[in-house]
Amino acid sequence: MKLYIRLLKFVKPYLRQVVIASLCTALVTGCTLLVAPLAGYIFKVIENKNILWLNFAALAMIGLYFFKGIFIYGQDYFFSFVVNRVIVDLRNKAYEHLQNLSLDFYNTWNTGELVSRIMNDIQTLQITLLTGLATIIPQSLLLLGLMVYTFWLNWRLSLLTFIALPLIIQVIRFFAREIRLISEGVQQKAADITSHLEETLSQVKIVKSFAMEKTAVTEFKAETEKSFDINMRAVQILTTQTPVIAMLQTIAVVAIVWYGGLEIISGHLTLPQLISFAAALAIMTDPGNALSKAYSILQQGLASARRVFEIMDIPPTINDLPDASDLPRIAGEVIFDKVAFQYDKTDPNLTLRNINFTVKPGERVALVGRTGSGKSTVMNLLLRFYDPTSGRVLVDGHNLRTIKQESLRRQIAVVPQDIALFRGSIKENIAYGRANATDEEIIRAANLANAHGFISSLPGQYEAEVGERGNKLSGGERQRIAIARAILRDPRILILDEATSSLDTETEVQIREALDRLMQKRTSFIIAHRLYTVEKVDRILVIDDGRIVESGSHAELLAQGGLYRRLYEIQFSRT
Repeated sequence: MKLYIRLLKFVKPYLRQVVIASLCTALVTGCTLLVAPLAGYIFKVIENKNILWLNFAALAMIGLYFFKGIFIYGQDYFFSFVVNRVIVDLRNKAYEHLQNLSLDFYNTWNTGELVSRIMNDIQTLQITLLTGLATIIPQSLLLLGLMVYTFWLNWRLSLLTFIALPLIIQVIRFFAREIRLISEGVQQKAADITSHLEETLSQVKIVKSFAMEKTAVTEFKAETEKSFDINMRAVQILTTQTPVIAMLQTIAVVAIVWYGGLEIISGHLTLPQLISFAAALAIMTDPGNALSKAYSILQQGLASARRVFEIMDIPPTINDLPDASDLPRIAGEVIFDKVAFQYDKTDPNLTLRNINFTVKPGERVALVGRTGSGKSTVMNLLLRFYDPTSGRVLVDGHNLRTIKQESLRRQIAVVPQDIALFRGSIKENIAYGRANATDEEIIRAANLANAHGFISSLPGQYEAEVGERGNKLSGGERQRIAIARAILRDPRILILDEATSSLDTETEVQIREALDRLMQKRTSFIIAHRLYTVEKVDRILVIDDGRIVESGSHAELLAQGGLYRRLYEIQFSRT
């Protein structure tokens, strides 16, 4: 119930439309309730052989259904409007929450699972809300009105009718419980299929290069077969529910006709009254069936609502303090003061230990070391993707915990090793993060990144589509787009994560020229595995097992004969 109350909070902004739809619902109910007495009246005038009033009654019946149709349109339109707006708001809210969650959340949750919850589960909730508003409310009103009318006609006959009601309710509750349990399995299996799709399609080159297409298809078929089995179990319950309830309703109808006949024979009921009662009962079967199916759908929605709100209830681990301030334009000084960090708070082993260094504005610093030594973690702390377990990270003297994350990251640009562009044009990708940039600024950034030449040769030039994740461009072209994006951002701090890896010599020369322009007068951090790329930086920090074990220039570190020299000699012995 709490989940449905929570869903109804999203309905609150659209109360006006709900009121209009509810008014239409009341009018639909009124029109439907008039059908039974009007049917009884028609048979009464037939008994009296009154042709004039028979004609009026027939026209009244047609007019009744005409106006009922108009009110049904209003009811369905406005309820559908509310439901679709709620789904849009809920999906937007869930996506906004995902964007606000910290990076550690994405280290533990599968992307396909998240996509399934935002798309599939919220889609199920759309059906649930529409059922709740457009089915349960009007059908409940109609059923209540019909019950009052039948009791008014003959209370003894009505009591007999509702003897079966507790039994029907118990049957509905039994089926609903089973449906809710199976629905959770259905939604989870849909998430598994989405995860498999996202994983295999996003890495289709790997699948094909290892000739694993048949294996991928076999695994996908296995998942869809499991989904089929679970869905068919749900179908079995749903299709069993309807005839069982219909059988109980039939028994009730037969009992009513039998007892009604006895009432007519005894003089306690007239034939027109029995016909009106039967008409009301016939109409009553529709809301009865609709409510039983609606209850089952609501149980399916309960499973989906739980999955959606489970994500929305996860708080971000990195939050701005209530009194956090905007970081003013910085010079670019960075200080790590006795910083320690661990990803898993339950793991006693620290990822970083006693990290201390100061970088002056405009200084170029390289981070080198073995894979897994902690280089990227240091940069993640600078970006405040995580907070230190102990110690402080300061930028221009500002503790990162005391400033707003957005104001920090707007002054930092990252050029990663694996460039993933966004769907859209080259122009849009260069301007990512600076949507108000002019065409002249974009072209200037592309020129500085040595990207204008290849862009100009493309059909459409700056309006050319890059494809999904930039797959229409080569690796070197994607990296130059990323450099142009960083130049346009005009950051004070720059992070380069092996930005010239996996490139041919000519392309690497172009990109290194662009990076040199980008790093001018900016505090720059270079994460490097290929040590010849950092020979000219101001300082090199050698990180091993979460500690800074050496610090100095390229020449100084070679002279020390420590870890840096060993790594350097290993690399050059292989060339």
